[in-house]
Amino acid sequence: MAGQEFLDGFLEHAGEGSRDTLRNKFVPLKLEKGQYIFFDGDDATDLYLIESGVIEANIVHADGKLYIFHFVFPGEILGEGVLFGEGFCPFSAVVRKDATLWRIAKGDILPVLESDSSVSSYLFQLVGQKLYRCYVKARCIAGERVEKRLACVLLKAINEQGIAGCRARIDPPLTNRDISGLIGSTEETVSRIMSRLKREGVIGTEDKHIVVLDKEALARYTQSD
Repeated sequence: MAGQEFLDGFLEHAGEGSRDTLRNKFVPLKLEKGQYIFFDGDDATDLYLIESGVIEANIVHADGKLYIFHFVFPGEILGEGVLFGEGFCPFSAVVRKDATLWRIAKGDILPVLESDSSVSSYLFQLVGQKLYRCYVKARCIAGERVEKRLACVLLKAINEQGIAGCRARIDPPLTNRDISGLIGSTEETVSRIMSRLKREGVIGTEDKHIVVLDKEALARYTQSD
């Protein structure tokens, strides 16, 4: 099958005796923007590897407010709770950019982990990296002014996507709703701060994408009192 760069990369970390088994168990899924992979509270039954596209992990609180935990990009995994016995999904996962995923059932991946220490170590390395990024985001938004939270989250998005240099374009396009969901603020407050950053030449927009024009100036916002 064409378009399996990240699946092939994942399988390189498996022992030779496990590669064919895993390859035959991974099932491709093609999903369009707006489709849900699973909902908050669903049974946790599968592990997913992102081949292309972008996935949003979120939860909607009882008062209707959206909170976005993170975005999941190609080469990353989703649904890792099945690896350590989590019985349900703690958030919803929705496609933000048309995506291809590889799905493997919990009952197919767990026996391989027990017999293949190579792929087991690699998977838990991926989980560890994801956990570290969650800590970084938590540090961004814990007890800080909204300006610092917003700047920190934008810089984090740039770094996670490996963007360097000027005119760093953030993908997927982030709306004020998305940013408010990421930093735990209101859309009105985010709109006001984004307008200020645009006036100061720190950020701009290009084809509905946020473009960071001055990364150093944005970083200074994270250091302000």
